[in-house]
Amino acid sequence: MNIKDELCTTFCGTLTVHQVPAGFAIGTGYEGISGDPIGFYVVGPDLQGQFTIEDNGLYVPLIERYGADLTNKTRYEAFHSLMEDYGVSFDEDSGELKTVPLSESEIAPVALRFLAFLLRVQDLILMSVERAASTFKEDAIRTIRELSQNEVSIVEGYVIHQKLSEYPADIALLGPNNIPVAVFFGVSESKIYEALLLQSYAEQNRIKCSVVAVLETDKSVSKKVFQRAANHLDTVPIFRGDERNACGRVLREAGINILH
Repeated sequence: MNIKDELCTTFCGTLTVHQVPAGFAIGTGYEGISGDPIGFYVVGPDLQGQFTIEDNGLYVPLIERYGADLTNKTRYEAFHSLMEDYGVSFDEDSGELKTVPLSESEIAPVALRFLAFLLRVQDLILMSVERAASTFKEDAIRTIRELSQNEVSIVEGYVIHQKLSEYPADIALLGPNNIPVAVFFGVSESKIYEALLLQSYAEQNRIKCSVVAVLETDKSVSKKVFQRAANHLDTVPIFRGDERNACGRVLREAGINILH
């Protein structure tokens, strides 16, 4: 299998791969903060037969333009923590985000991780509204706990499968049907994309799980992103204004029916 086929298989048909003089230009089905699809490059091979995965040098300036000042101490530390977690470095001279040199067999799984990193970096823009997002998550988790009456285990930061360690759910519900329910709270569109990416990869690897995105309001994400989530995820309930029914819908995915 060649590089293009391997990438297309790994990303489950959600991307385009075009050969360019430097290597391959990758276009994904995941929308960035500018409204354009997120893309990156596989550059190589070099004289040692190795490749790197990198952006076009515009991603960091773009997120700074949208309000994520990386000279801010909190954001700076969060940015460098993400780079360390995902094995990405930032070249301050070129402005490029890139991986270490890779063999051909390493490209596809690292490309998936690189995309997850780019999605997470977008959340730096939302740090100024983190408190409001945290309140929504806390309210939703509390309501789920109250309604579940200890019939499910609720685990934060749950990894559905070792192959999916890059996409931990905000919480997972472990109920009587023995199929974990990965719950993502839609505090940003990148969270929805993480949920979509998790479900796509789980389906490809035949890993049994339900993937749910809970939105705070019907205005939390764009209509386009909501439509995509509703068409692919197991359920996308809206929390504010109907909190008990929204959380009850999540619990039904775990095999728990709530009587109102």
